[in-house]
Amino acid sequence: MLLKQLLALVDLETTGPRPSADRITEAAVLRLDNGDEQRWESLFNVDVAIPAFVQQLTGISAEMLAGAPRFSDRAAELFQLLDGAILVAHNARFDAGFLKQSFTASGYDYRPRILCTLKLARALYPHWPKHGLDALCEQIAYHRDTRHRAMADVLAMKAFLDYAIADVGEAEVMAQFEAQLQRPSLPPQLPPEQLSAVPDRPGVYRFYGEGDALLYVGKSVSMRKRVLSHFRSDMHSSKAQKMLRRLTRIEVTETAGELGALVLESQQIKTLSPLYNRQLRRQRELCVVQLQPDEQGYLHPVFIGDEALDSVEGIFLFRHRKQATALFLRIAREQQLCLRRLGLESGRGNCFAYQLKRCAGACCGEQGAAEYNARLLSQLATRKLESWPFSGPVLIREQRADRRRTDWFLVDHWRIFGCFRGRRPSQKRCHEALSQAPAFDFDLYCILLEFRKSREWLPLPVTKS
Repeated sequence: MLLKQLLALVDLETTGPRPSADRITEAAVLRLDNGDEQRWESLFNVDVAIPAFVQQLTGISAEMLAGAPRFSDRAAELFQLLDGAILVAHNARFDAGFLKQSFTASGYDYRPRILCTLKLARALYPHWPKHGLDALCEQIAYHRDTRHRAMADVLAMKAFLDYAIADVGEAEVMAQFEAQLQRPSLPPQLPPEQLSAVPDRPGVYRFYGEGDALLYVGKSVSMRKRVLSHFRSDMHSSKAQKMLRRLTRIEVTETAGELGALVLESQQIKTLSPLYNRQLRRQRELCVVQLQPDEQGYLHPVFIGDEALDSVEGIFLFRHRKQATALFLRIAREQQLCLRRLGLESGRGNCFAYQLKRCAGACCGEQGAAEYNARLLSQLATRKLESWPFSGPVLIREQRADRRRTDWFLVDHWRIFGCFRGRRPSQKRCHEALSQAPAFDFDLYCILLEFRKSREWLPLPVTKS
């Protein structure tokens, strides 16, 4: 039974919510070993500032911690106390994340079994209006002298466990604990049935918060496994922790395979602007570069508009101008190319880098145009726009492994004009879709290149009119 197992009731006070950046300022443990109790508590000196609102909440100030040991000073003692015990905590994901991070930094591998009393309270008493520790104390008429201090909160958890065992029986409490072990640690506001509805198939999943705010868009060839990975990680990322605390609903869209999932994810991130997909959230203006020779035959970059994508040969693509400039600066530094020839430095005569022996001398003719151009082109090879390998549009066929779904992508000059599910679309449907030309999307271009040889690309007998 539960009370005959080795339990460690734990509560932590910290400088903030992020295990990767914040620190533990106080820890308290009540170790229960078959009826025997052992208490342990300590303040910890920290190397980060304690925000004023945290000091007000916990009553722990920097002055109180000045003479305290560091976590690493007592890590061995605390690890010995916790090792092998079931970690019991309220909102246990928080405490477990901080302990794992802090123990890892001190050279210990801490991987406990966990009993979350917050989830236990929700499972046993779903009719109670709230399940925070303050609310539980009110429900069971337990009075504590202080709030948000570690040992006081540990004793409040113990009082709730004693109440629940007396009220519903130790067998029921143990059954709920076993249920927690058998399923991933779900975010506190996410109903379990939301997870059970996520299929183990390719597609795109969307995380929503309160008010149906879109938090995150992700993709996978196995959506269920990928979603579970969000919940099973240690969540050292403060952004991930914050997102999961807000998660209330999961929505999915199935695809036939990985190509469809990648395309749909990219499109939805740009059109729906989820809060936590910052990297791909905004589509910036594409930067298109053409290399043109100067009077002496040295190539230099010229920035042109993306309207030239389908008509100009030998162009190079970048997400934005800043990225292009940074690459040309790096190439110049590594290959000793002249910044003046690249149009990145003004003036006449020998460039400043040549005087520092960092330029091979293209500015004064010591490095010939042929060698200079060859070095520049070799460094830009991966940025060159691939020529469209067909005479017209194509259909890309992607079929699910069980052959129960097929998707078709209509593509021309690296642009996706439409996606069709089921039977191959008719020439009429393709012709109608081709009449609406989408803008060139750098991310979709990269995705299509990746799948150039792994999917069926079938040329169409029709062309745009």
